[in-house]
Parts: sequence; structure tokens; C-alpha cells
Amino acid sequence: MHKPNRSIAALIAMLMLLPLIAACGGGTPAVTQPTPSGAQATSVPAPVEATAAPPAAPEATSAPAATATDATAAPASTDATAAPASTDATATGAEAQPIGEQVDLANLSPSVADPAAPVTIKFASWVGETDTMKKFAEQFHELHPNITIDFQDVPAEEITDKLLTQVAGGTAPDIAYLDQSAVGDFASRSALVDLSDYVAASSAVKPNDYVPAFIDAATYQGKLYGLPFDGESTGLFYRTDLFQAAGIQGPPKTWQELEEDAKKLTIKDKKQYGFILFAPESAYYWYPWLWQTGGKLLSEDGKQILFNNDDGKRAAEFYVRLKDYAPVDFLNSNSYDGRVAFANGTVAMYVAGAWFAGTLRSEFPDTEGKWAAAPLPEDKQCATTVAGDTLVIFQQSKNKDAAWKWIEFLSAPQNMALWNIGTSASPGSLLPPRKSLIEDPRAFENNETLKGFSEQLKCGVTNAGNNENWGQAEELLNEYLGKALFGEMTAAEALDQAAEEGQAKLAK
Repeated sequence: MHKPNRSIAALIAMLMLLPLIAACGGGTPAVTQPTPSGAQATSVPAPVEATAAPPAAPEATSAPAATATDATAAPASTDATAAPASTDATATGAEAQPIGEQVDLANLSPSVADPAAPVTIKFASWVGETDTMKKFAEQFHELHPNITIDFQDVPAEEITDKLLTQVAGGTAPDIAYLDQSAVGDFASRSALVDLSDYVAASSAVKPNDYVPAFIDAATYQGKLYGLPFDGESTGLFYRTDLFQAAGIQGPPKTWQELEEDAKKLTIKDKKQYGFILFAPESAYYWYPWLWQTGGKLLSEDGKQILFNNDDGKRAAEFYVRLKDYAPVDFLNSNSYDGRVAFANGTVAMYVAGAWFAGTLRSEFPDTEGKWAAAPLPEDKQCATTVAGDTLVIFQQSKNKDAAWKWIEFLSAPQNMALWNIGTSASPGSLLPPRKSLIEDPRAFENNETLKGFSEQLKCGVTNAGNNENWGQAEELLNEYLGKALFGEMTAAEALDQAAEEGQAKLAK
């Protein structure tokens, strides 16, 4: 999943995404989930009936199309991520059977007792109105009749600020669907429940099964404060038609090739550009280049800013230099708006999460056969940004055991797979953050584009800093890198200024 600013990510991702991220079922458009690179609304099929004896796994279907890891793959438009079928998936058909271990949804944590009397759990999110989530709630209530889920709908771009206000005022909900980058902030305020004891008693939640970058983002000072629920990595989308016209055989694999290709593809007289950049999201889209040099945002203890060392400055200079091949008209836009420039051929390369494949197919069907996806070009090493959403329980909840039952139910392998991957009739465009799901040979039969993005998780890094004040320092980094993109200062000056002011923020 990236969103135009993971906080906007949350919003844009949600608006556009559930791009990779959330989805809705039964053929209705899904709510999107945020991702720094924007999001797209894709749909996820309604969950299968929840019973004590889960249905068997579905049979494998069609052979996969070209993947994002294939430098010479056929255009990603061959992937099955078209708009979902209008029919609802039912428990009687193989179409409704999600992949993953079919755990007994009625007995996930037998040692955690259900409430003796009816209780209502308030769940804050921007995905509560999706058919899939509503169906999950209905099935959950059948298994736990004394627990009712009350969806508290909050726009993705507003949820973090609203939750902070509620925590301060003592009115926090029981649970929230939270952008992973915000977990550390809330945990540092002692606002979240440490889930370690609950996890130890669960047959559905296995920390070692989660992709490390996602579990790291949900961990604060060695304790687990959330359950990763959906995610994305970042890759390179490119216009195969424009590459062919420029005589370029395949996507760039190195920084040098990226810059050379961007130069060849930039024909300003024709208003055609090789790349695209977004100043309002400058930090988020710079991170992969930093990490590929071996650079880091912070020291291991989270006390010292490191992004302005020699590696960081080299990465920033390369990144800012790409503005020479990017349309000025989009520089002050966000990454979701930038999808239009890619779709109409104004730009030939666009960095985004897998959500973008679904957006192209649903919003711009005329681009079919004209684009493909590939891993990001590399410097010293492979590195990409991972983003996602996490389920958390607030300390203010008066029904923590009941709240746990709900997020544990959502995190069961078959439910997580259905939310992220979907079915062939309603394919999803998000990555499940569990290794057993993304490594399942049937995982991406319905959306082959996701396969390449899942393979990038092996070198995925989260931008969630190990310091409660990292968010403030990150805002400064984004601000100054944006100024560098507009030519108001050099890339090196931007990093030094952001580091100087950011260090003061970290020390608060």
C-alpha cells in the first residue's frame, strides 16, 4: 500500500485504495485504505460464513500472468484485477474460499472468556461501511452473541488527529484501524494495550508469521501494541508503449539506468516526461533511495538523526535531480492526483504501491496493454518502503477482552487473506502482512501484479521511527525536501536543516 503521505496515505489510500488496501465485498466498491502513494478503491468479496468448522481451501485456478519482478514481463494489464463481479461470494462456492490456514474461528482464544452480558465495542476506522467489514461483524456476532461491533466512521485523513483528541479527553473508542506509522506515537502516550499476553494465548495470531517490517512497526520498546492487518510495498510502474517508442528494452534496474531512461523519455515540447515527483510527499518517496544506499533515518536507539550523512545526501541529490525529468505542473500535487499524468502518457515512470494497478484497470481501462510494473531500481542494495494498517486496542476500553476477540477474529489467516487478496470474482490489491499467506502458491492467482510487490517485502523497510517524536522530525524532513524540489535550497542543505531542527524535536 503507498499513500501520498502515509497520514494522507491513510486518506488517499483509503480514498483511492484500499489499494492496495481496504475493500468492499459483494460487488460494491470498496472503501480505500491509505497508502503513501495514494490509494484506490478495490473491492473484496464478502467473507465466508463463519462456523466452528471452516470450509476447505479452494482449488488453484488460472496460471499467473507477468509479475512485477519480471524486467521484461508483459504489461501488467494482463493481471486479473478488473472490477469485481457483481455477485456476492457465498460459503457454498469455491469462489468464496479464502486461502490460508482455516483456523476454527469459534475457538481462537478459549482462555479469554466472552463477556457474560451484552457489550458494544466501538471500532474507529474508515472501512466500517464496506460490505466485507459489515459481513465480518455479522459473522463475529453469531460466534460471540454478547459482543456487538459499533463502527465509528472517520475519514482516513482525520482519524489520527481525532483519536489523539479523544485519548486526551478520555473518550477513545475500544479499537481503531490505524495507519502503522502512528502506532508508536500512541503507544508512547500509554494509550494502547500491550497485546503480548493475548497473543500468547491465541491460536490465530503468530508473531513469527508476520513479515518483520510490519511487526516492527507495531512494536514499541519491545512490546507489541497492534496487529498488522494489511499492507503494501513500493515499486515502479512504467509505460511500455513510451519505452518502446524511445527504444528502451525494459525497466531500469539501477539508479544510472533510471536517470538515463528518464532523460530519454523526457520530450518537453510534447509535454512528455520520464518521471514524476510530489513535493507534499517528498520524504516518503525519498526513503527507498536512502535505504538503498545503506543509509538510515535514526540510530538504533531512536535518539540520533542519521539521514543527513554522506549516504543520505547522495540519495537526496539523486532524488532531487530527477525533477529535471518531471512535470512542474504536478510538483505541488499528491501522488494520487499523479495517476492521471501516468494514465494519459504525460509521464512514463511512476513510483507507487500495488494499489495503482487496480486504479489503472478500474479508472483507466484504455491503458490496458500499455503499462507494466517492476521492482525499484537499486543502488547498493534492494530496499522499498512498506506501509499498512494496524488494529489496536485503547487502554481506555472497558471491554478489552471483547475488543481482543474482534481484532483476533479479523486477524485469522482466512479473514486476513479475504480482506487483502480477495477471490477471482473480487480480487483485492493489498498485501497480507503474514508470511504464510504471501508465500502460499495460490496467493496471487487472482491478481498477479501483487506477486512482484510481495517479493519486494524481503527488503521492505518501515518509516516508523523508534522515537515518540519522530513524526515531528519527519514533518520537517518532508518540508525541507519539498523546498529542495522547488529549487529553494540544495538537497544537502535540506537534509542538514531538517536534521538540525528535527534533532531538537527528538530530544523533547
